[in-house]
Amino acid sequence: MLKLEALSAAILMSNNLEKHNANPDVRPSAQNIKLEKGSFATTPPIPRPFKSSFTPEILKAYHAGVMNYTYRGLPCLKSPIDLAIYMLIIWELKPATIVEIGSFQGGAAKFYKDITQAYGMDTQVITVDFRESQYRGGEEDSQIEFVLADALELEKSQLHTRLDSAPRPWLVIEDSAHTFSVSYAVMEYFMKRLLPGEMLIIEDGIIEDQGGNWRYDGGPNRAVCEFFQKFPDIYELSERHNDFFGRNLSYNPNGYLVRTDKRQVNS
Repeated sequence: MLKLEALSAAILMSNNLEKHNANPDVRPSAQNIKLEKGSFATTPPIPRPFKSSFTPEILKAYHAGVMNYTYRGLPCLKSPIDLAIYMLIIWELKPATIVEIGSFQGGAAKFYKDITQAYGMDTQVITVDFRESQYRGGEEDSQIEFVLADALELEKSQLHTRLDSAPRPWLVIEDSAHTFSVSYAVMEYFMKRLLPGEMLIIEDGIIEDQGGNWRYDGGPNRAVCEFFQKFPDIYELSERHNDFFGRNLSYNPNGYLVRTDKRQVNS
């Protein structure tokens, strides 16, 4: 039975790798994409400009630290500015469920669980990825639930049914492929699942300031921009959180979103 489950997981990962070939961290290094350097260099200012307050010099040094950051011995790769904002949001929203799309090795999931426990909250932490092989949460973290799923097809995944019993309110954090298609798909999926007042965070639009949008087909910022153009009344920008330390002084420019009550969408 275990061999069959392992084979099924391997097949799922293989299929998903093909679908995620827009992600430079997934596709084979020899595989080119049609986009050229400079594509999507500046995202249109919808719902507002995406430019962060980081200077190029500070961002370069800051990013080196972010990419080496660990939490309890596991890679976390989180901006400390955003970790501080997350702690604020968790205290204010008091989420009964945190859904993390993009597990990596589990460092961020541990952080979310520890913070909620420190705040005296009985929060369920669900972390989602299509590559189980890199997740290092282990059995000792029984309070963190790993779900094998593809962010491009959440409606067909185990997460879709699992969320039916997830207590409210929800905090959802999209931190997976950072491609336009994945970021947009997550926004579209959760517009049907989130209730008014619940939050969705689209991470790492900072790649635009780093000149990397072209590598991700426009990335998170393009997804936010085009989603707001098509559905202007589904989410609203939480400017307080986006600008807490300065105008878009975050790795998630215009990425802190609140589900509105202006338009309901059937799931």
